[in-house]
Amino acid sequence: MGKRFSKSINRGFIGAAAMAVLAGPAAAQSNETLQQKVATLEARVAELETESESGLKIAPGMTLTFYGYAKADLLFDQDYDLGNTIFGLANLNAATPAGSAFTGHAFQSRLGFTTSTNTSHGPLTTKVEGDFFGGGGGQFRLRHAYGEYAGFLAGQTWTNWMPIESYPGTLDFQGPAGIPFARQNQFRYTFGFGEGLSASFSVENDPSSSSDRAAITAAASYRFSHGMGDSFVKLAAVSRELSTPTGTEDAYGVNLSGNTSLWQGGSLQVALTTGEGIGSYMVFGGPDVDSAGKAIETDGITIGLTQAINDKLALGLAYGKREIDRYAGALATDTSELETVHFNVTYKPVERVTLGLEYITGERTEFGGASFDADRIQASAQFNF
Repeated sequence: MGKRFSKSINRGFIGAAAMAVLAGPAAAQSNETLQQKVATLEARVAELETESESGLKIAPGMTLTFYGYAKADLLFDQDYDLGNTIFGLANLNAATPAGSAFTGHAFQSRLGFTTSTNTSHGPLTTKVEGDFFGGGGGQFRLRHAYGEYAGFLAGQTWTNWMPIESYPGTLDFQGPAGIPFARQNQFRYTFGFGEGLSASFSVENDPSSSSDRAAITAAASYRFSHGMGDSFVKLAAVSRELSTPTGTEDAYGVNLSGNTSLWQGGSLQVALTTGEGIGSYMVFGGPDVDSAGKAIETDGITIGLTQAINDKLALGLAYGKREIDRYAGALATDTSELETVHFNVTYKPVERVTLGLEYITGERTEFGGASFDADRIQASAQFNF
């Protein structure tokens, strides 16, 4: 129901109630009593209008908020057909047919809802969200489904090891190389020490099918302000145990990330990742262990820059690189490096509409030295609700 329509109904309700009061026996009441009744009704209307802006009240102390967006993407590939995202870059090889390609889809369109319930120990919140990238595109799939209360979180959401707070924004759904990316079912506890410092710990479902135990993560973050604005830094680690043909192999990953305001309208996002046996946690995926059952070493870096030109126009640049050490059993045609660059321009004609144009270039390098690069232009239109 639109806000204007809601206000009309609420004001009509006040008028009808006031007329009923005047028409009945209450006509004999004093002006002071009538004014008190009208004031009470007006206060209730103001309360209803406030609730309509923050969410639908479905029970005492509980609000429900729906959100999401419809997004259309037009993809113009210059060298190879990369598919619905630039994930196809990881599969380019000498046998890949060359040539330009065009496709369009609305698979990133998203639908979700949140609830918030007041309790004696603070709010109890839940979130459920999905999009249409299931099955490679076209099927509805679950992204997030969790509840959170008093620092405790249970359900599926971003892994605690992922630097989601410093993730560069791109129109491309895949995003830059060199950064962890996973949504996992988990139990997490976050403790705030005050003054911007917090720590979190989680037990998570491991993204690899070759793991027989839960992944364990820990993270510490610090948020602070400075002369140009706000800054954030986070150090996170993950511990894994992977099954191999000869037994099990310990694996780990460490990520240092942060973001900061540089100058008026400008911001920087950085993430550095290193580890052994973390391929299945990374953007573009990859093997965790080699043919000898040893964890494969991976290093990654991602840098993002954004600049707001005004309240409607913004520029964005995201660079990502991932290096994979040569491992036992690696073929000359296996991936040794992935590198991506995203440059975009976004325009918001109104608050809930974003139009964008992005140039993407990427390169895959093999252990044998061969490399394959591809370029894409992506146009997007997103309508939030």
